[in-house]
This record gives sequence, C-alpha cells and structure tokens, in this order.
Amino acid sequence: MTSAAEIRVRPARLEDGPAAAALLREIDDLHAAIAPAYFCAGARAQSEWRGLLEDGTALALVAEAGPGGLAGLLVVRIYDTPQSPTMVPRRRGHVESVVVAAGRRRRGVGRRLMDEAGAWARAAGAVELVLTIWEGNADAEAFYARLGYRPLSRVLARSLDAPGDAAQAAAGGRRAARAARAHTR
Repeated sequence: MTSAAEIRVRPARLEDGPAAAALLREIDDLHAAIAPAYFCAGARAQSEWRGLLEDGTALALVAEAGPGGLAGLLVVRIYDTPQSPTMVPRRRGHVESVVVAAGRRRRGVGRRLMDEAGAWARAAGAVELVLTIWEGNADAEAFYARLGYRPLSRVLARSLDAPGDAAQAAAGGRRAARAARAHTR
C-alpha cells in the first residue's frame, strides 16, 4: 500500500503524454457511461497534450507513487471573472480533470493532487478552486465533499426533442407546489 509520503506530485512533461492519455481514458470512459449525450470515449491526440503543456493559464500535474507508471493526473486552469458591473471581480482555479489510476485510489493520490493544484492557483492569485461533477459520479462527489467542497451552482438541462415532456414536468411541478402550500396551511 502506498503511503502519502511515497506520493510525488510534479508538473507534467511531454514524455508523460502516453501514460496521461491512459489515465484520461479512464475518466473519459466513465463520463461516456454516465453522460453519453455529452461524452464519447475516444483516444486523445498528442497535440492536445502538447497544447495543454504550452498553455500559460493551465497546469497539468502528475502523481507518481512507486513503480508502475503514473498514479494520477490533474488539470487546472486560471480564470478571471468577466468584467461586468454585476459581478465581483475574482480569480479562480478551475479543476478540469482529476483521475487516479483504478488500482491506486483511496491512498491519498487525489488529495495530494488537489493540494498541489490549490497551492499553484493561490500563487497565481486565485481565491478559490472550482470544479464540475457530472450527475452520477457519486465517488467524485464524496471525494470532494471530504475535501470541503460545497455546491456553488446547479446546471439544469432539458432536451428539446420532446417538448411535451416540458409541459408535463411543469404541470407536475405546479401540482407539487400546490400540495406543499396546502400542507403548510
């Protein structure tokens, strides 16, 4: 079993590309399974990896935990709030991908990657880290909750292919609201 002291996190290098692609394939396969309308599993191009490493607003981190290749990968980017009189200016780190190799999970690899991403983002002037969890990824939700992450917003979607469903959902919502009001009287 790998101890936290044995986990080494470092910035990714170009030669990490094949091992990083294998890790990303794990998360790509998961996303394709839980959100097939948005994701499909497929091979990543080496040019995508090169572009990521050359992007001055991004950092790819890899975790090594003993022999056997990379144990984990994290991608984080710095974003500034768009200029608007209705928004508070703030810089944030957006964690785009985190994946820990299947055989290396629950050993501190993900936590170490997130800690290093936070330190990098803070040094770049960020005041917070944000990330997205796709519905159905309960393991990720539990992991981030253990690290202190909390919901910030919700993204809702509705297919435009079945317009009758929207009317039925709205009617059901109105019925539920009426029932709740009646119950509180």
